[in-house]
Amino acid sequence: MIKLLVRRWVSRLALLLSDWADQAREQRLKRAMHKCGPAVQLYWPVIVAGPEALDIGEGTSIAPFVHVWAGGRVIIGSHCMIGAHAAITSLTHDYLQPEMHRTMVAKPVVIEDEVWIGSHAVILPGVTIGRGAVVGAGSVVTHDVPPYGIVVGIPARVKATRPTAPEGRLSCNSGPPRVDTPLPSP
Repeated sequence: MIKLLVRRWVSRLALLLSDWADQAREQRLKRAMHKCGPAVQLYWPVIVAGPEALDIGEGTSIAPFVHVWAGGRVIIGSHCMIGAHAAITSLTHDYLQPEMHRTMVAKPVVIEDEVWIGSHAVILPGVTIGRGAVVGAGSVVTHDVPPYGIVVGIPARVKATRPTAPEGRLSCNSGPPRVDTPLPSP
């Protein structure tokens, strides 16, 4: 009986410590970002390389196991949902060079407001995903997605268009995020 109580107590203590550690990691990551809006939810583990080049708008939710390579600049708008295991990269290599592993090509990624990116989707460098768009689970986005477009597949193609919302329905009306927002000097 006592062993069972001790085991339960240790289990609860471990859970509390784990939650505390996750909250501390989340706060460190948010402070390291170029910009992080209020009410951003990060579900651990989330991996971000180059957080100083990452902007996330208010109310955006990023699920577990999302990877973001932000070295070339990644801007995620407000009220976006990014599903588990998605990958967003603004960096690639120049495959036309003889030693491509020594090259790095940076192209910004812009994800506008109210976008839903499904689980296991891949967003490649230089892509802009328009406001209100939906990226289907497992899709590989190689080109820009129009506002309210629904894309699926490898490579992702527009399969449908969402109805546009009545004026004022979407919570963010400040226009699309801007790539030319200056980054702080190193």
